[in-house]
Amino acid sequence: MQLSLRAMRYVRTAMIRGSISEAASELYIAASAVSAALDQAEAAFGMTLVTRARAKGIFPTAAGRVILQRIDDLLERYDAMLVEGSDMQSSLTGQLKLGYYAPTAPAFLPRILSPLVTANPELSLVLEECDNPEAQSGLLDGSYDAIVFVADAPLPQIDVTPLIHAPCYCLCSSGHPFAGRASVTMLEVAAEPLVILDRPVATSYYRELLERAGQPIKIAASANSLEMVRAMVGAGLGCSILNMRPSTACSYAGDNLAAVPIADVSSGLTLSLGVTPGPGRRVVQVFADACVAYFATAEGLEHVVMA
Repeated sequence: MQLSLRAMRYVRTAMIRGSISEAASELYIAASAVSAALDQAEAAFGMTLVTRARAKGIFPTAAGRVILQRIDDLLERYDAMLVEGSDMQSSLTGQLKLGYYAPTAPAFLPRILSPLVTANPELSLVLEECDNPEAQSGLLDGSYDAIVFVADAPLPQIDVTPLIHAPCYCLCSSGHPFAGRASVTMLEVAAEPLVILDRPVATSYYRELLERAGQPIKIAASANSLEMVRAMVGAGLGCSILNMRPSTACSYAGDNLAAVPIADVSSGLTLSLGVTPGPGRRVVQVFADACVAYFATAEGLEHVVMA
């Protein structure tokens, strides 16, 4: 027989008070409920826990005193768990674990997170770069509190908030003929040697756009690192197609780059925030609000290249 937490509270109060009627009065319940809880406890443990003396109350047996101590310990830990859970839900402390599938995340996540941590020094961050499926599965299995990802086909169990829509653009070196132009066409880009960002979702999207141009394409290089793509473009290996741009126009190698809109392509990728549905930790909501606010600013919009 199982013993509920409520029954354990009744038993503890009765043993401490030494009276079923006094326990009932303290708990605002009927005396019969306290008596029934004692009977359930004795049946569950298979021992007599109290002796009942008419008109004198109840007295814990030796076994009853041991069980009372165990019940006290269990209920104390349970109550502490409830308090800790409430604190975790409402406070801006502990760890905030974020998964992100966004090659330009270093350009904006520190700007969003720094004020949050500065204002709440007991909060620490755990950031992990991953691909789109890993981000979503990590959110659902509890590895992440929130994810920033490309919501191409999000899982239905995820609550998605679009942050910014980014049309594709052409990245070229500052010395390339495209660099001084207001825009280029996809046909012109497809005729150039290409450096492809080899990442899930993005790669298939870029290849599809290039193939629609209707001419053979030449891939000079591919890399799964955005900064490697930028460095190779800066070194003159070719042009690339990307969606979001960092805040700097300089590669790691020190070469200057140019982001040129592609005039005849209106589609793009949508960067989104993902959380699990329903009430959650306050810190996750604060982070979500900060993401939405950032991409509504001029600084946030600078990550998008518009024709």
